[in-house]
Amino acid sequence: MQHSVISQHVAALLGAIPKQPTGNPYGLMATPAPAAPKPPEKPRSWSFIDRVTGETVQYTCMDGCTLDHSHEIGRRVFREDVWCWFWDDSLKLPVIENGEPEEFRVLSTVIKVEPWSNKVAERLPYAVIELLDDHFIEGLDPDGLETVINSLAERVEGMRATHRRLVEVREEYRQRTARPVREGGDV
Repeated sequence: MQHSVISQHVAALLGAIPKQPTGNPYGLMATPAPAAPKPPEKPRSWSFIDRVTGETVQYTCMDGCTLDHSHEIGRRVFREDVWCWFWDDSLKLPVIENGEPEEFRVLSTVIKVEPWSNKVAERLPYAVIELLDDHFIEGLDPDGLETVINSLAERVEGMRATHRRLVEVREEYRQRTARPVREGGDV
């Protein structure tokens, strides 16, 4: 039996299609997140000069603050410009932008506090999720963050189901295209 030109081409390509890696308990390309850096033993304390009142204000950072406050220490600043955050390690993935892959930060999380914010809820530590470079979900209290985590977990399960289906479809396709062509062009 003869192979159609398409099935011969597909059969020739089969060896060039890489096999999906297996055995990684975290998924194909995922690895466990590194342990979060240990926060400093004692939060940093420093002072600044309130730009409006001229008063010296003593401030103690939130536990684990990773922000460099050197541009504020001892200087005249607006109180609302003083805040703390803890930014986790970023995950970067290649995203096609204008036809070319470009590395973007995805799913970064920040714990932030703005003690003089005009939004009372921001005066206590809250979470911010950067979904993709410069696209944020802000102002998440612990319940809100858990809601987002649960939503993402559901989406990941859907992606895992798609992955299983993709493995099945690829295998079926590979087997079907490797078979000889029957008369009438059926593959």
